[in-house]
Amino acid sequence: MRKVVVYDSWTGNTKKIAERISQILECDVFKVNKAPLDLQKRYDVIFLGTPNIRAKPSEELSKFIDNANIPKYVVVFVTYGTPIWGIISSYFCAREIKNKIIKKGCVFLGKFICPGVHYKFKTYKNRPSEKDFRKLKAFLEKLLR
Repeated sequence: MRKVVVYDSWTGNTKKIAERISQILECDVFKVNKAPLDLQKRYDVIFLGTPNIRAKPSEELSKFIDNANIPKYVVVFVTYGTPIWGIISSYFCAREIKNKIIKKGCVFLGKFICPGVHYKFKTYKNRPSEKDFRKLKAFLEKLLR
């Protein structure tokens, strides 16, 4: 299956996950503002990544989903930086993306949620870490079986 990663990143956390997915799967990766809008012809699976912005995906990624011709199969990844509420609200963020892609006729394959350093609150320093990347690799291996 031909795979692609499209992400938005504000502080670099989501970018790190996106780049690691691209390395592991040996696939193309685009920052959302550089991604082509017609991906369905070239790819079978898309990995959509966003920082968790108050329980929602970034506005840029949300607009991309609305306007792009995305592949049939979708995997979502979300990064967050605030303790407790961050992980909880990340599930709401992933669910919003899931609902958007299902309305477009796509199939949701799964989600990966990961903490990342929050520069204002000084939380989750040195994250995503190598431990997070090992979890990501295990998630991807399970997903692709």
